[in-house]
Amino acid sequence: MGGTLTEMLLELRIRNFAIIDELSLTFSKGFNVLTGETGTGKSIILNAVHLLLGDRGSEELIRSSEEEATIEALFDISNHREVKEKIHEKGLSFQEGEDSFLIRRVLSRTGRSKVFLNENLVTLGTLSEIGERLISVYGQHEHQSLQRVETHGDILDEFGGLIRLRETFQEHFERFLSLSGEIRRIREEKEKRARERELMAFQLKEIEDSKISIGEEETLKEERRILIHAKKLIEFVQTFQERVCEGEDSVLERIHSILRWGREILHIDPSLSEAIKGLEASSIQLEETALLLREYLKRIEIDPIRLEEVENRLEEIDRLKRKYGPTIEEILRFKERVSEALKSFTSEEERLSQLEGILGSLQAEMMALAQRLSLERRRVAKELKRLIEKELGSLGMKKTTFEVKIEEQPLSHKGKDRVEFLISPNIGEELRPLAKIASGGELSRIMLAMKKILAKVGGRQVLIFDEVDSGIGGAIAEVVGRKLRELSRHHQVICVTHLPQIACFADTHHSVRKEVRGGRTVTVVDRLEEGAIVEEVARMLGGVKVTEKTRAHAKEMLENAKKG
Repeated sequence: MGGTLTEMLLELRIRNFAIIDELSLTFSKGFNVLTGETGTGKSIILNAVHLLLGDRGSEELIRSSEEEATIEALFDISNHREVKEKIHEKGLSFQEGEDSFLIRRVLSRTGRSKVFLNENLVTLGTLSEIGERLISVYGQHEHQSLQRVETHGDILDEFGGLIRLRETFQEHFERFLSLSGEIRRIREEKEKRARERELMAFQLKEIEDSKISIGEEETLKEERRILIHAKKLIEFVQTFQERVCEGEDSVLERIHSILRWGREILHIDPSLSEAIKGLEASSIQLEETALLLREYLKRIEIDPIRLEEVENRLEEIDRLKRKYGPTIEEILRFKERVSEALKSFTSEEERLSQLEGILGSLQAEMMALAQRLSLERRRVAKELKRLIEKELGSLGMKKTTFEVKIEEQPLSHKGKDRVEFLISPNIGEELRPLAKIASGGELSRIMLAMKKILAKVGGRQVLIFDEVDSGIGGAIAEVVGRKLRELSRHHQVICVTHLPQIACFADTHHSVRKEVRGGRTVTVVDRLEEGAIVEEVARMLGGVKVTEKTRAHAKEMLENAKKG
């Protein structure tokens, strides 16, 4: 048995599919083979597997007289993190800690094909996404992860131990994208708010230039009132002075005359002293009032120019109140708000300048990492080429050229390189993408060589090889068998083969045959035990007639395979 891997196909059940009535295949860890004569139904089993990978089904595949065909595959995904993440990403019900995963495909004559993943009804697209993470089929079909160009860069990086370097680059790249996005947002916001800023700057300047102050309006209104009535005020003061203070017949002169007379009377009747003192106080108060009014008169003037200035200033204050607030206090509060808002603009500009500086530095580091990663990939590509061509040589394809094509592309989260594997199986043929290799046998052996080199790289998959024995035999076939067994230490391997040199290395051997039941031909699959394995290998060696000599040869091959 091969290794300790846990990602594997446990059981495949097929019902009413082509000439298959009903069969169930159980697989083991390690290397599994399916053998049988041509036309027994091995390709039908593989066709069923392809339906589990998202291939289109048709009514013709349903067994005649039946309404539905069903294909089910049960997997152990104990440590298959990538598949579990994809299951969660798709929102499929899956219990935490659950290790079994069931895929069921139902074809119907109504044309309504159904797909179930753990009893969740899903689309063919979802089936394809998850199925191809579980199984790779190497043959004429295209369900091979190594044939998808988008995986080649990942494979090269994992092979070369460049994942940590790539992750460091990815961190810089993601920070660069995030920072670029923030800078773009600030710039867009800045452009959007440019007019707003211009308006705020104008408003601030207008209020600042006005030099408006609290209490100014009341003072101006009082001044305006006095200027408007200056003539009347002057007339009042002048009349007071004329009648109260000036001339022989003025009020003050009359009081002074009475006081002189009163002081003489006091000699006659001192009891009048209080009245005389009151009269003296009134005289003093009038003189003080006259002094105040004289000073007041100096300040009062009829000044139409100043009145116009005051009127204009009050109109300016009214205009500011209409624009910015009902009171001078509100206008000044508005000014403070605008001033703070403009400071935020300045702060944004400083932030933008700071971020652009950081971005420049980050971009330089990111580009240096991308360049280093690219150089490392080119170095690793040479080693991968050497090893794969050596491996292909041991598989009878010594004239095959393998290349890792690395082209510069726009920067992405994987760096600046587009990586693609190219192959030329024969001298003189141009290098072509893996997906365009015509021969299923060549493709299977190329994939075997690559998987052998890259056995520990990439996600765990069940690897199914079809036609890997096409065009080979003898010593090369034995080499292929050994390599398949070595590969099965890291992946569960299932191989359809006609060659005993390959089959003898299997951990589990299934024999596919046809028989007639109830007047109908059906495909039957037997899981062989030790004696039956010898018989099947002998049949593969000797054809229809199996001799003791052939059986002995078969035993020897199986024993040598176990030793090797």
